Amino acid sequence: MGKSREVLSDDHARALIKQALGMIFGELEIEAEAAAEIAAIEAQHATVQSKLSNVLPLPQAAGTRTPSS
Repeated sequence: MGKSREVLSDDHARALIKQALGMIFGELEIEAEAAAEIAAIEAQHATVQSKLSNVLPLPQAAGTRTPSS
């Protein structure tokens, strides 16, 4: 599943609960549907994270001090 997030979205939590209920009551269709929702949410999160990691940092303006200087 990759690196864990500290906070789940409402949709992710709902899908996890739906999956658990499907497991508890033996409803394979509900469990599979929830698993597909979870996979879609995690794929969307991974896409957003990869886009954020590809953003270049802004250059510092001349004359500004960094915390280490």
